[in-house]
Amino acid sequence: MTRLAFPFAAAASGRSAAVDYGSDAHVRQMLELLILTLVGERVMRPDLGSPVRQMLFGAGEGPVAIALAATLQATITQYLGHVLALHELDVDYDEGAAALNIVVGYEVLATLSQDQLQLRAGIE
Repeated sequence: MTRLAFPFAAAASGRSAAVDYGSDAHVRQMLELLILTLVGERVMRPDLGSPVRQMLFGAGEGPVAIALAATLQATITQYLGHVLALHELDVDYDEGAAALNIVVGYEVLATLSQDQLQLRAGIE
């Protein structure tokens, strides 16, 4: 079974690009979408998402970064715990660039391959 790829693009065949369900690429795309989706953004799933984009406008150091890491860990485990095992989660706020650096180390359960996702969410 295949799913549309993220970000949406055309494949060489002229059709929509797709990834196999549960593959390494699909799990990575689901993780990235979950982290970058605001809570309440999805109409049919109002509880899906994380506060990462909201945190860009608040203080991002110290206890706030620790709280964001705990929230992300709970969210990832709740929504993607059936496809990945979380090994590492690090949240760092770059005050000069007003950006959050997020590093997620995980293992895809279907393939037992380990990967690391690095996201930089900032005001652009």
